[in-house]
Amino acid sequence: MTTPRVPLSSTTLPASTDVAIVGGGIVGVACAVELARRGASVTVLERDRIGHGCSFGNAGWLTPSQAVPLANPNMLLKSFKWMLDPESPLYIQPRLDPAYLRWLLGFLLASRRAKFERGAAALVELCRVSVDLWEAFARQSPEPFGFERHGLLAVYESAASMDGARGQIDLVAKSGVRVERWSSAEVREREPAIVGAQAGGYFYPDDAHCEPYRAVIALAAHASSLGVRFVEGADVYGASPAGAGARQLTTTLGTISAGRVVLAAGSWSEDLGKLFDLRIPILGAKGYSLVLPRATPHPTRSIYLIERKVAVNPHADALRIAGTLELVRNDFSINQRRVNVILRGAKAMLNLGDAPVAREIWRGLRPCAPDGMPLIGRARGRGDVWLATGHQMAGLKTATGTGVLLAQLMSGEKPQFDAEVFRADRY
Repeated sequence: MTTPRVPLSSTTLPASTDVAIVGGGIVGVACAVELARRGASVTVLERDRIGHGCSFGNAGWLTPSQAVPLANPNMLLKSFKWMLDPESPLYIQPRLDPAYLRWLLGFLLASRRAKFERGAAALVELCRVSVDLWEAFARQSPEPFGFERHGLLAVYESAASMDGARGQIDLVAKSGVRVERWSSAEVREREPAIVGAQAGGYFYPDDAHCEPYRAVIALAAHASSLGVRFVEGADVYGASPAGAGARQLTTTLGTISAGRVVLAAGSWSEDLGKLFDLRIPILGAKGYSLVLPRATPHPTRSIYLIERKVAVNPHADALRIAGTLELVRNDFSINQRRVNVILRGAKAMLNLGDAPVAREIWRGLRPCAPDGMPLIGRARGRGDVWLATGHQMAGLKTATGTGVLLAQLMSGEKPQFDAEVFRADRY
């Protein structure tokens, strides 16, 4: 799998811009597209390379069926059991850090059913619209990014686990997500890539997948055609005070004047917010993905191995498997033990051969707010600073809708989503 670069990216700052977007991941790029469509001059400032953060190697899912907040009351008891198990799907690094402990307390308090259900409905709707936008974009983009809408199959290894999933399935179904229940025999017949013992599955026909980094590049190319400027290697480390005209952002490449600023920096948003006297409680949650050779047989759709919390995404020439959630703040180290758990889980259910060798091992930090919901809108008390961050595992699948919502709010349009749930000033 080759890695194309963003066309027209630069290492030269313009003197000024209407909107400076800090963060060149998929969310920042999607926001740039929608703001440029509304006539703004937009410059995207990326500390590294466009799309090389969490957008580079995530699972590549575009799945409304899985778009629920991280603070899930149905998972709360399991979460307590998992927290101290280094091989569990959710692992929390022990640390005596006041901000870290405050985030954990917020996570627990956000796991109330009413709050979760409203958040889930809003997140599913944001994702449904986003996937439709991705599909429309795939039809017009000259840059292919592996978009396929073949659905997602969630596979269960026990009948009890399958029956226990009904609550969440009914919840997303209320928001218009179609679902079919497949028996064990139907799973084997319709998805022969599944070879491990299983009790059946739920199939979501409207879900989709793509190659994540190629999706960023394709959308960035489109943004460039709309006049968006991308500046790589521009690490923002200073900002002038509010109320003194346009913001002066100091970067490693110089200074740029911006009428408005959008912080879309993912797991780096907390530190970046301090430059603007903002408290943005975003915690990095590390996940891994492995790119393997094509399987035999190769899956025909996205697969979710439920008990093992392993995501499977079939690319044309490879197989991507992903998983684990490790609350670590900004730790990029690779934990081989957790990588092995993902590979072992996939081997138990798919025919990957005796000793599959990963072509690529990637880890990235998913930006998580305590309630597991994105922050989209105007920052607290800062008229010229806007946020588009905290998308946890849903950045790619909700990026295009996020861009629409943020641009609507910044342009004074009536938002088409439940903007109250995503309010950026709730912290």
